[in-house]
Parts: sequence; C-alpha cells; structure tokens
Amino acid sequence: PSATVQGHLDQQRKNIRSTKPRARPKATTPFQFPGTDESPLETQPDNPEERCNQVFLTAMPITGQIYSDQPGQFLCSSTSGMSYLMIAHCYDSNAIIAEPMPSKTGKSLLAAYKNIHAKLTSRGFKPQYQRLDNEISTIFQAFLKQANIDYQLTPAGSHRRNAAERAIRTWKNHFIAGLCTVDPDFPLNLWDYLIPQATLSLNLLRASRINPKLSAYTQIFGNFDFNRTPLAPPGTRVVAHKKPNQRTSWAPHGEPG
Repeated sequence: PSATVQGHLDQQRKNIRSTKPRARPKATTPFQFPGTDESPLETQPDNPEERCNQVFLTAMPITGQIYSDQPGQFLCSSTSGMSYLMIAHCYDSNAIIAEPMPSKTGKSLLAAYKNIHAKLTSRGFKPQYQRLDNEISTIFQAFLKQANIDYQLTPAGSHRRNAAERAIRTWKNHFIAGLCTVDPDFPLNLWDYLIPQATLSLNLLRASRINPKLSAYTQIFGNFDFNRTPLAPPGTRVVAHKKPNQRTSWAPHGEPG
C-alpha cells in the first residue's frame, strides 16, 4: 500500500465536498406543507410518511450534575510533561471529557478542572452539582464555592457513588484500543496528543441523555463535519505529499512521516 501511494499520490482538488453550511429551505406559512403553494385546512397529511407542520414540545430537566475523578499514572510522561488525567462525566449530555495533568497536586487538579469547567460553561452546561472523590484540596474547595457549585465527596472505597469511575473505565478502554492501533514506531511519550481524537470519537458514539437523537459530542460541541476534519486511526503512519516543484521527475510522490 505504501508503494502504491508513493506512485499515485497527487494533490487533492479543492472544493470537492463543500464544508459550508447549506442554505435553509424557504419558510412556509402555518399549516402549509413544504413544496405546496396553498395552505390546506387539514393539519395532518393523508400519507403518514409526509411531513406536517405540527410541533410537539417537551421539557427536559437540566440537573447540572458533573462527576470527576483521576485514574492512575500513565505508563510514561509525555513530551509536554503530562503524567495523569482528569476524567469528567457530564450527566445531562452524557459526555466524557479527559484533561491531561502533570501531577496530582492541588494546583494541577484545579487547572485541569478549570479547563473542563470552561468547556462546559461556554456551551450551556455549567456545572451546578459536583461529585468527586474524598481527596480534595483547599484551593479546589475554594474554587467550587466561588463558582457557586455544590459538591459532595464520595466515601473512601465506595466507587458506586461516583459515576466518574464508570466513565474512567469506558474512556480507558477506548483509549487503550486506540493505542493498540498506532504504528510500532509511534513514540509513546506523545500519548497526550491522542486525547482529543479519543474524546471526540468516544462521544460521537454516546447518546445524549437530554436528547437521545443527538450524540454526546453534538449536544455540547455541535455537529462534527467529517468533510472538514477527516478521521483516521490514531498514530497511523502517513505519506506526506510532495508537490511537483519539490521533487525530481521520477522521484516518489510522497515522503513517509
């Protein structure tokens, strides 16, 4: 396969698959079916497969619950000095978010939690109730009080009280599976660079709790455009394309990377 790529790799054309949002359809008047000029009196079409303009609303309670905990130390420190992870589970969106940390000191835990708190708050999921393990620093407690977040500590040795324990297991299983797909020459000390894709692909597979028709990722971050950001297995060896003016006449079309 790599030899085939070396001989056939060319620069891709632009604008083949547009990443711009599609234009919205023309708005219709009340009780008017799309594609018709008249406004029928019946609000329900004869054919059950046709769409009507009836709208049904339901109220979904937003609890604002969030659970967080830290798994054990990773196998090695990353090039950026990260050795631990903070795993947070947002109950309403059902999303699992991972944030790397250099250590498990109070300052490191607080910095990682602030990043998670900022992501959720900026997208309408501000934490209101925090459940975490029984290890909490004074500065962590001060931040929770300052952010007006109620918190509860789980008893020592009771893992069922903290939903983050299950989230840690789910995220670690997904991340380990991704690590097993990397190239044999992939440097393990770059493991923290794989976190964003692992979090993305995992939450795309999880349904939102307040809207089961949306994924957990879509509920928080919006639709993911595969045309704009194609995905490949993490840690895959690539062949970088070399333009014709950067290579000789019979040279390979790419350089392994």
